[in-house]
Amino acid sequence: MFASVKRLFKSTAFRLSMIAASLFALSSLIMLGYIYYATVISALNQVDRDLQDELEELVTVYHKLGPDELNKIIIVRMLQPGSDMKYVYEYRGQPTGNLNTQPTFTDKKEWNLVKQINEFRNTPSRKFTYQVDEFRGDEKTTTTHRARGQFRQISDEAKLFIARDVEPIMAPAERVRRALFVSVALALSLGVLSGIIMSRRFSRRIGAFNRLAKDVRDGDLKKRIKRNNSGDELDILAEHLNSMLDHIDRLMQAMRYAGDSIAHDLRSPLTRLRTRLENAGSEIEDEAARDALLSASQDAGELLRTFDSVLRIARLEAGERREMLVELDPKPLLDDIAELYEPSCEDAGLDFALEIVGKHKIRADRGLLSQAVSNLVENAIKYTPRGGAITLRLRKISSGRTEISVTDTGLGIPLEDRQRVKERFVRLEKSRTKQGSGLGLSLVEAIADLHRAEFELSDGPGDAKSELPGLRAALIFPKFQRS
Repeated sequence: MFASVKRLFKSTAFRLSMIAASLFALSSLIMLGYIYYATVISALNQVDRDLQDELEELVTVYHKLGPDELNKIIIVRMLQPGSDMKYVYEYRGQPTGNLNTQPTFTDKKEWNLVKQINEFRNTPSRKFTYQVDEFRGDEKTTTTHRARGQFRQISDEAKLFIARDVEPIMAPAERVRRALFVSVALALSLGVLSGIIMSRRFSRRIGAFNRLAKDVRDGDLKKRIKRNNSGDELDILAEHLNSMLDHIDRLMQAMRYAGDSIAHDLRSPLTRLRTRLENAGSEIEDEAARDALLSASQDAGELLRTFDSVLRIARLEAGERREMLVELDPKPLLDDIAELYEPSCEDAGLDFALEIVGKHKIRADRGLLSQAVSNLVENAIKYTPRGGAITLRLRKISSGRTEISVTDTGLGIPLEDRQRVKERFVRLEKSRTKQGSGLGLSLVEAIADLHRAEFELSDGPGDAKSELPGLRAALIFPKFQRS
């Protein structure tokens, strides 16, 4: 489940849908917030201003006309029908007012109308709730209303508190708030839902592109992506990709034709040349001439092998023989290679060891894998001085992948040259005294790429600062999965 959710959040279509939903929710929040301010906050501010004006007016009455006149005006205003104003006027300890129940303030302070009214000072409006008796027919119900009030200490003998019922304002405000939260939640929920739908649809189309890319990388240049003729961006991209693959396919066919033509036209003459040189060398009596002819025959054979290696690398890089990869256990193959090269190591004065740890399964072409490992062992024999050691190893590394490596105690390869030696015709030995065409590691790289394996060159067991640091050449295969 977590993996599917993780894949969902990696989807570009889902992220874009969530961004759109978030922007819509934000716009809804701003719009409804403005409505809330226009209908609720501004109304409450107006209530506060009205309370302030009322309070100033009553204080003026007290100072000009006296406490008794203020008391009369408060009583008149309390008795006006439809009035939602609440008054508490205390003069010399005697209260007058129509807020005859104890209110509950939002700051949790309890207020006894008579005893604790002195706790108020000249502060802004106070929010509080109070109980209201309502009658529906003969039935009496008590409900809680919200109100806002202001207090003024008029003199040492008089205190005045006025309030106004704001329940008609706050009740619609709750509906606006609910609408605000519901709209935002709906926008996000619908955004998630549309994101899932769009990401699945988008992922199916992108998946078709990825499968095409994988098939092409595997060497199948005949695959094409199916168009839906909608004319959208992905449909146009599919058209361009198909056209590009058609062009690449034509170029590859032309290259194969040229390569096959060259192979056909040159291999036969070179083979005949080598045969004639060998025959001539075996028949001639002059020893110097015979050696020259046989040496020329060997050069022709080396030329043939170089030519075959170049063609083989080109075909491997084009993805040929990838369909020949099968499940196999590399142990028997490495046993055969060890048996083949152990005598050569003894002749070269080298210790040879084969280390196989555990059981392994990889997907490979047996012939190509044998060619790659043989090239690595031959390189190790060629560049390891007498008295050195070579180890052919099969093991499973920490990531669970299978590694086939050849480790030697020879000359090694400098760090800055380890990628360059994988290119064609690159030889680090400037004197060119040792046989070779510089294609061995290029062929190993092409075989590794065909197998989706990594070809890694790293330090050997020797001291990196010495003349013989050694080299570890490893083929690291992906985890085996049954098809």
